[in-house]
Amino acid sequence: MSAKPIVVKVGGGALEGGALEDLPGILEAGTRVVVVHGGGHSLTRILDVLEIPTKFHEGLRITDERTLEVAEMVFAGSVNKALVRELQALGLPAAGISGTDGPTLHVEPIPGLGRVGSVERVEPGLIRTMWEGGFVPAIAPLGIGPEGAYNVNADMAAGAVAAALGAGHLFLLTDVDGLLDSDETVAALAPDESEGYVENGLAAGGMIPKLRSAAQAARAGVEARIVNGNRRGTLRDALAGENVGTLISEGAVA
Repeated sequence: MSAKPIVVKVGGGALEGGALEDLPGILEAGTRVVVVHGGGHSLTRILDVLEIPTKFHEGLRITDERTLEVAEMVFAGSVNKALVRELQALGLPAAGISGTDGPTLHVEPIPGLGRVGSVERVEPGLIRTMWEGGFVPAIAPLGIGPEGAYNVNADMAAGAVAAALGAGHLFLLTDVDGLLDSDETVAALAPDESEGYVENGLAAGGMIPKLRSAAQAARAGVEARIVNGNRRGTLRDALAGENVGTLISEGAVA
């Protein structure tokens, strides 16, 4: 197993029975782990209760001031702490932060999306300090920009973190077996091929930032995979060299 760290991006849902059950064994083997989480469904549910409309553009949530206030409470609050408890229940010494802590994620605003940021720089000092203390960081997708906190797509945050840490692997967990083309999983592609799947419509909605995140990480030398997070053994098998999900890597051959 590679001595390089791994970064895992997970949604905001329950973990029981899923791929993250592989993490205790990975950690025991001496591999450092970072978990970056989303929580969009939880945020949408709260926004609906508050009668705040939800709009997306290419898989990114348009975020006004009211939405950002709720997003910070949901992502850095209830979702992050629930994830930490679930990771601890799996035997992982997890501790939760957001990208504004440190600060870890420095962002630039994305024009037209309100308080949504694109990660321009990752300061890994806090992550490394947590590793040194024996903790697994669980990072909520928020960053610091010109006007304070910004909403950051969790897939893109995970890709930026993986690149900055020199990670060996980035796993983007989803509820399908990878990028699908005519119901068949695309086994592998080079990062420069990713945008073609967006342009031809085979990648849509939340798959768009996953592909772009994977491509970003792959260009930095990370092996990125879009995998089914509902399947136990997924991470273990991928680290063992098996063909799992969709691999995005420099030099990848489909």
